[in-house]
Amino acid sequence: MNVTENVRDANVFLGEDKKLKFIEKLLLSINGGTGVFHNQMIQIFLLFYYSDVLKINMAYVGTLFLVVRIFDAIGAPAFGAFIDRISTPWGKYKPWYIAIGVLDGLFGWLTFTNFDLSPTGKIIYATITYFIYSTIKAFAQGPGQALVPAVTKRVDDRISMYKIGGFLVPISALLVVAGVAPLYKIIGGGDAARGFSFIMAGIFVISALIAICQAFVIKERYIVEPSENKKENKVTFKDIKSTITNNKTALIVYINGFVGNLANGIRSGATIYFFKYYFHNEALMAVSGVTMVIPTIFGLMLSGILVKRIGLRNSIILGIVPNALLSFGAVFIPPTQIGATIYIGCGLLGGFIGGLTGPAIGTMMPAAIDYAEWKTGKNMGGLMGSVNGLLATLSTAISGAAFAFALPLIGYVGGAAEQSASTITWLKMLMTLIPSVICLPSLYAFWFDLTENKQAEISKDLAERRSKAVESETV
Repeated sequence: MNVTENVRDANVFLGEDKKLKFIEKLLLSINGGTGVFHNQMIQIFLLFYYSDVLKINMAYVGTLFLVVRIFDAIGAPAFGAFIDRISTPWGKYKPWYIAIGVLDGLFGWLTFTNFDLSPTGKIIYATITYFIYSTIKAFAQGPGQALVPAVTKRVDDRISMYKIGGFLVPISALLVVAGVAPLYKIIGGGDAARGFSFIMAGIFVISALIAICQAFVIKERYIVEPSENKKENKVTFKDIKSTITNNKTALIVYINGFVGNLANGIRSGATIYFFKYYFHNEALMAVSGVTMVIPTIFGLMLSGILVKRIGLRNSIILGIVPNALLSFGAVFIPPTQIGATIYIGCGLLGGFIGGLTGPAIGTMMPAAIDYAEWKTGKNMGGLMGSVNGLLATLSTAISGAAFAFALPLIGYVGGAAEQSASTITWLKMLMTLIPSVICLPSLYAFWFDLTENKQAEISKDLAERRSKAVESETV
């Protein structure tokens, strides 16, 4: 295969893939934590902020959310393809990764800041700020996932990065769930708008400081420059089709991510109803969420040992099959206090398995990006990462709509003290059996074949190609 791209970093030759320092791995992972913080702020507080603080009509807000989601779904892959085809003086994916982190912080602050505009002015302001805020978040997947294989080809480094990310994600989510609610009232002194604005301003400052560190520490070592011949840079439909349909690892990532988000979205929608009407105890929902963090972190601590013992493929399968079985098994839990305890126990076990296997699952996309470059000679990391973001957006939208339509169909009566036995049974199905069935396509992971040895061979071959390209340029 002819590799027509020009190589940016001539100092990276075969055998020079040294282990990354902890600080670089941390800075490569930290945007995942801040991203989750922003996602949780949007999911938990933005609707409340628009309705109770800015007093915007909810019908308009619902339409805004839908329209922006559609744009995000279309725009994210286009942005990913765009960054694949260009380079900047500061790097290929690194500048976009850093800029998106800062802009996320900036527009998070602007979105949650009230400038005391007129009612019409508030609608216009909310529309513009949310549109940009949401778009930035949708575009983050492309450079975020493409940057990892541009920095390191080592599987152990990639696992380590996803372990760090695995620590940051639940902590960030917990900060929003347990910290923001009381803080915005305390900091605002009774003024919710002021409280939210101060919190998000602090996040913006932190994001800016992180970006400065990232600019100095992160180094793209495996960058293939676009050729001066624009036709050679063009990603054809054949390339895209080959990358997706002939790349088993990419298919596993896309299928697992889509059905996983779809199942989790339906389960998340049903959670409060399930605890309220099945166990008759809403408070258990918070208990369940907080206690899951501990076993997840414990599992993360052991994830590197697991991969060394049973291998990457078996670790990935272990992350998919047991959780589906736990979800299915929860169908048989009785609506008693003991049943609630067993359910929370299943959640703790699921959290431990998720932490134990999550880093191995996270390495699949960088491996798929390397495989695509190996097969096509073109770096399509931005596009491939953005497709993953597109599927996440679609699955979230579908799960939300599906659950909203399901509630009246199962006979749910809003605000009622009790629901019918049939409705409660269906709520249990939406929490247990239905998500388990949705996750069945994830079993395609059994066909994962980019083992550690195979990835090492691909990395070696790519390094040899780059070395030859450098030599030909210097002649």
